[in-house]
Amino acid sequence: MKKDIMFVGVSICLLILLGIGLSYSMWNMRVSQDTNNVISTTDCFDIMLANQSNAIKLDNAYPITDTKGKTLTPFTFSIKNVCDTAAVYTVSLESLEGTTLASDYLKVMVNNNEPLLLNGLSTTDVVNTTSIESRVLDTGTLFKNNTKEYSIRLWIDYNTTLDDLNNETKVLKSKVIIKGVPSNEKGPVNNYIANLATKDTVNLATDDPDNNIRYIGKDPSNYVFFNCSDYSNPTADTCELWRIIGVFNNVTKSDGSKENLVKIIRADSLGNYSWDYKKNGVGTSTTDYGSDDWSDSQLMMMLNPTNYLKSGYTNSNDIIFSGSQQLYSKIGSYYNGTKGCKPTVVASGAPFSCKEVDFTSTGLKNDTTRNAIEEVVWNLGGTSDYTSASNGLASHWYGYERGTTVYTGRPTTWTGKIGLMYTSDYGYATSGGTTKDRAACLAKELYNLDSSDFSDCKGNDYLFDANNDQWTLVPYSAYAYSVLNVTNGGYVTHDNVYNTRAVRPVLFLKSNIQLNTGTGAKSDPYILKMQ
Repeated sequence: MKKDIMFVGVSICLLILLGIGLSYSMWNMRVSQDTNNVISTTDCFDIMLANQSNAIKLDNAYPITDTKGKTLTPFTFSIKNVCDTAAVYTVSLESLEGTTLASDYLKVMVNNNEPLLLNGLSTTDVVNTTSIESRVLDTGTLFKNNTKEYSIRLWIDYNTTLDDLNNETKVLKSKVIIKGVPSNEKGPVNNYIANLATKDTVNLATDDPDNNIRYIGKDPSNYVFFNCSDYSNPTADTCELWRIIGVFNNVTKSDGSKENLVKIIRADSLGNYSWDYKKNGVGTSTTDYGSDDWSDSQLMMMLNPTNYLKSGYTNSNDIIFSGSQQLYSKIGSYYNGTKGCKPTVVASGAPFSCKEVDFTSTGLKNDTTRNAIEEVVWNLGGTSDYTSASNGLASHWYGYERGTTVYTGRPTTWTGKIGLMYTSDYGYATSGGTTKDRAACLAKELYNLDSSDFSDCKGNDYLFDANNDQWTLVPYSAYAYSVLNVTNGGYVTHDNVYNTRAVRPVLFLKSNIQLNTGTGAKSDPYILKMQ
């Protein structure tokens, strides 16, 4: 797309007839507008004025306070990007030929920002070759179908004196200039993927019960650089590869509000760890096999910061206590990128014995990464029946996870930052293949997905790992110590939580995170623009 230059033209002639004397009460003025505003648009920017005949005018052509200036009727307009590509734009105020009122004495207020002297704003190249100067009012990036609204107020600075103007008649003629150039930025991640899903039905699907947007297939272009040590230089050496699971509708955040958020998963596992190994009488454990309560599991504590300790638990000298009983030590080692402790067996009345794990290179690297993660409400529902087509399809799992079927006393939700994938995430990630298409795969219970007749289902599912059994967040509600895992055979089954299985952190990105460049291919991952 060629460089576009758009004009919103406002020509104002201000004649100030100065009297003799030092008092501001001696100022006289006459304000006139030479012409109506002129709009010139391109195919990409749709510029609308609230009133075609409104001008940027000085209703009081004598010095006034900022308090008074803020109450002036503004000149308003909006810019909308109607193209598929993003555009970087600049809004500037250009002083035209014939202007004799210097910018030193003009105050300008853009939207609700604090007023500034016009001469304090940065300059930019003039569009009209005969213009005197051009001052930048604002810059930004507009993505497809996004609109930015502006209101501009202009007045003479209160500190201006008659001597400053040499007791002369002064004239101000100006235009608002809007310049736009194409940008490779893709906009907010959730919006970009939502737009992509309207065109790409091979790599994206929206057929779960809530029409969430999901990447599907053996190796879709959903790679993204995340957890970078240097976001200004994102490379395979400075970042990790993660994969975008999709955009999920109406995710509940910790403040109770809902947003459509992007969920991502680490491309590789952190290694094999127990989900939990607290013995009977320790925390919520009622057997010697650990607890399937994510809210007090040792794995949750390894992945998340201290903010998410179960109510009543305390952290003293880096040891987590329930009353006088030790449960875990060095909480949040993955989240903080430090050395910590693996989920390890601890018996009632005994101290927790730390088996060290080092996340200084594989944990979250900095606050930029940590601050990009949204704190959300995770569903903890499960089931005890899932082995047939009548109760074990991906759609069934989706409902179980959001339901209230849990082992007695277990919570049905947890608020935090780092979780694991759901069973339904695995089920819905398949595209199917030549022998069994996606519809056939979604009509097959996940418990029997290792069947040779359905090899196309797991074989065309990027969340399948032939080398590892992978933990999920979903409890098996019949037992107090069992959680679902996706096996290296491709089927889903429950497993005792003290066993060690692959752990792949999952999280939701904040909605203000932008996609900068990239195609999502493994060789060209999406690059994020952090806020």
